[in-house]
Amino acid sequence: MSEEGEGMRPVFTCHVCGCLYMPPRTMRYTGLGYEASPLHCSAPSCKDGAEQIPGKLRAALEATAWRWAERWMDREPSALPQRARHRAARHTRPAGARSKLR
Repeated sequence: MSEEGEGMRPVFTCHVCGCLYMPPRTMRYTGLGYEASPLHCSAPSCKDGAEQIPGKLRAALEATAWRWAERWMDREPSALPQRARHRAARHTRPAGARSKLR
């Protein structure tokens, strides 16, 4: 549902169904006729469920979602870190240890 070829960022987690979703950069679903939210995906049942969240709690959850999303919003996919597993990989044995091949 992106408009005019715009990239789709940021990525949020729906607080109702738990799925990950990427609203358009304009934060408006033009095909559906309503604004996107950092709390719920575009499913009508999720929209209705998120409206049941009390006002102050909803505002706090939205602020937290935006704070997490802003870290990645303006980056291009090529600038994002590669796989976290490669960054956190540890050696399983000391550097001076012998193996069957030596």
